[in-house]
Amino acid sequence: MPRNYKLKESILQALDEKELSRKELLGHIMRNSKMNISDKTFNESLMNLLKEGKICMIGYDFGIYHDVKRIQSIRPDGIIFSLVKTDFFEIESLIKKLDSGNEDEVKTASYKLRRIFRNKIKEMKEEGALLEDTDSLLGADSVDTLFNRMIFYIDSQPEKQKKILTTKLAWSLSDVESEDNFLEDILKYIKAQEIAGL
Repeated sequence: MPRNYKLKESILQALDEKELSRKELLGHIMRNSKMNISDKTFNESLMNLLKEGKICMIGYDFGIYHDVKRIQSIRPDGIIFSLVKTDFFEIESLIKKLDSGNEDEVKTASYKLRRIFRNKIKEMKEEGALLEDTDSLLGADSVDTLFNRMIFYIDSQPEKQKKILTTKLAWSLSDVESEDNFLEDILKYIKAQEIAGL
């Protein structure tokens, strides 16, 4: 088995437990494995996992500066990484966190969902799974704007309908294979509402 594969697996396992900064992640892997890892190899593995959409950057740990008042450089060691989980229950949990009163929890959930949404739209476009052309679905909007409108629409529904839409959205963003075109249907509906001026 290639060494980079083992390192990538170790990174994914460590991030499955909790979100970690680059410095914490490297320390965790060095303590728990017998691998001798260079910065170059570690960074290459992180970049590959980022490109594959398996991990994402969710924040920055300013604690690495040890109370320095005037910070003039960005150190990669402070970047906080998280595992991108696309199973149904994880996504449904992220959607529910958007309603929590905790500002940091809402920001983190929003960032993760937005990233999953972008990846899903890209994946559907590449696979030809979108029945309608992406440009006609998006119009002049960015994918992020459409995501915001979709969440706003779901939030504006009565509680029973909101629960149904949340479940359908979680299902359509998850890695579960489905014939359901809910994601495309809701995007079309939101675009129709916009055209009708609602």
